[in-house]
Amino acid sequence: MIKNFRTNRLVRFLSIFLFVAGNALVLCAQTRAHDLTSPDLWKPAHVPFSFRYNGKESTQLLPQWQASQENSADGNIQIHRYVYTDPSTHLKVTAEIRLYPDFPDVIDWVLRFRNDGTADTPIIENILPLHWSIPASAGDCIIRHAQGSNNSAADFTPLEESFGPGGSDHLESSNGRSSDTNTLPFFNLQTGDHGLIGAIGWTGNWKADFNYAADGKTLLMASGMKQTHLLLHPGEEIRTPRIVLMSWTGGNWQESQNSWRRLLFAHYSPQVNGQAIRGPVLFGSWGSEPIADKLAFIQWVHDHKIPMDVYAVDAGWYGASVGLENDPTNPEWNPWWKNRGDWYPSHRYYPNGIRPLGAALKKDGIGFSLWIEPETTMAGKKIIRDHPDWFIHRNPPAKQDTWLANLGNPAALKGITDMVSNFITQFEMTWYRQDFNIPPEVFWQQADTPDRIGMTEIGHIEGLYKMWDDLLARHPGLHIDNCASGGRRLDIEMMSRSFVFWRTDNGFADTLAEQAQTQALAYWVPENEGFETYTGSTPWTKPGPYTTPKSLYLMRLGYSNGYGITPGATGVNNPAWVAWIKRAIREYREVQPYFYADFYPLLPYSRGEEAWTAWQWNRPEDKDGLVIVLRRPKSPFTTMELGLKHLDPDATYRVEIRTTYDKGPVREMKGSDLAHLQVQLSAAPGSTLVFYRQK
Repeated sequence: MIKNFRTNRLVRFLSIFLFVAGNALVLCAQTRAHDLTSPDLWKPAHVPFSFRYNGKESTQLLPQWQASQENSADGNIQIHRYVYTDPSTHLKVTAEIRLYPDFPDVIDWVLRFRNDGTADTPIIENILPLHWSIPASAGDCIIRHAQGSNNSAADFTPLEESFGPGGSDHLESSNGRSSDTNTLPFFNLQTGDHGLIGAIGWTGNWKADFNYAADGKTLLMASGMKQTHLLLHPGEEIRTPRIVLMSWTGGNWQESQNSWRRLLFAHYSPQVNGQAIRGPVLFGSWGSEPIADKLAFIQWVHDHKIPMDVYAVDAGWYGASVGLENDPTNPEWNPWWKNRGDWYPSHRYYPNGIRPLGAALKKDGIGFSLWIEPETTMAGKKIIRDHPDWFIHRNPPAKQDTWLANLGNPAALKGITDMVSNFITQFEMTWYRQDFNIPPEVFWQQADTPDRIGMTEIGHIEGLYKMWDDLLARHPGLHIDNCASGGRRLDIEMMSRSFVFWRTDNGFADTLAEQAQTQALAYWVPENEGFETYTGSTPWTKPGPYTTPKSLYLMRLGYSNGYGITPGATGVNNPAWVAWIKRAIREYREVQPYFYADFYPLLPYSRGEEAWTAWQWNRPEDKDGLVIVLRRPKSPFTTMELGLKHLDPDATYRVEIRTTYDKGPVREMKGSDLAHLQVQLSAAPGSTLVFYRQK
């Protein structure tokens, strides 16, 4: 038995939980506490998951199966494995639980099903890695989450549903990508003054149901893949979506979100020297551009000492491109998406390959990111001609159809992983950007057989995780950028392995949407990057000055955990632009550390042109913080009072209000006055930064 489990808020909050047994709710013994950190919960009669096996519910079966457990550690993380084995068919179900001493209110688990027998198993179906209930307080239950991505200004809009006894709510993914369109795979479930924040760690199809018992006493939660009905061959093993839960109390759901942010930075973000990766200042360029132009740009960056971190090459660098990407009426039209699968540098744009670009960037100490979409190919392209068994297609396939890699095929997984790994080595990449521009659900469904429903998807998602884990292991220091049509694969498994440069296909062209996305994603996917595309319509593409209120507003609205810029040739032979971009980057680097602090929106979420937006990042350990204030183009208000959070009303603070790139005067204010700070912005649009530090 596991002994000496710590007492904490999770124990107290969950000690009166009701647990699910089939379709009936069974009350745990009141003489002994049962909670998610206790071994009692993981006894066969009390597990917080369910499945059906050979037509019988797991609640009937598990008490008859053999049970064992083992404990280990991974650094400071406690790992407990509970194993349940059918003595007849030798199906083994393993629950792997992770506990974090620095976050005692959190539990993480994954289920694995393995056939240790010599024959195929009976059908395993309706696998729900999360299936249990919590006590409900009087009144409505509230679920807070956020919309997914659909190339829309509404991407990541905060959503809130409430329902009373007898009511329910349902969340699910769309089309096989975890955050496509409907919702992000995260939720904050509140009942009374307490609740749970949860994540469904699965980059494919998932569902989550919340049901409020008619008597108003319990809330039942059930989550897993949308559909599982499968048998396992001898020696075969599969895993389920990861479940991560954090309990909270006290009634302040925004404070619970900050605890969640801290958890994500500490345990579900790529780490560098023990800290969550800091998003880089990234300059981007299109792939179908001569390498000579790119090298000239890099030399220009070098000569002018522009402090960028990463240079990114997007799609279009590969295949038989003919330079007619913008003319679909031409019979030779061959845009970037039609060349997917011809994964070799275009001779038109890269006559000597891409390595000279990577070498030049390495010499200058600048990182290099390259876009690849290895999970897809167009029909007839080189990779599918060489390896037709690596891919699956829709039925019937069209002449210009897209084919999907079958990452559950070991040969395909190895071949594609090796291909990308070789690119990373040959091109001297430090960042790898993986895109994924098709909804895979229909491919998976058509590839499944009636007794293996869900298996193609499971194989693909497990293969995707293994591919990324292998790439990170082979290339120490490598970082991965997760794109997927702009933010359609945002989940806790992908966040653990990658950063998000291109969080949506919409926001970079819509300044109001970009502000709203920064605010909404701060709760759920804090490691993401704002991106600015400079076109002829933006003021900094014209002769300076570049420090007008509008220019400052447009730069500051994109401030996030990283900053991306696509300047093209804007600044070449333009000294004013060079001076401006240096000042802008210098300010960004000054404010960036605050983006890993606690986050508070000071004004309601809005995409309206007449509104103001203000966000506070507070660092209680350092007793300081930052506020960004944005007055939008059509706002009629010149002054706004901000309700700053977590200030000591009796303490004295040194406060700087910065309206330009130059530091502003510092004044001293009592915390009680700073909490009601009034900011004046005469220009619309306009912006200001407020720095504060306790004396």
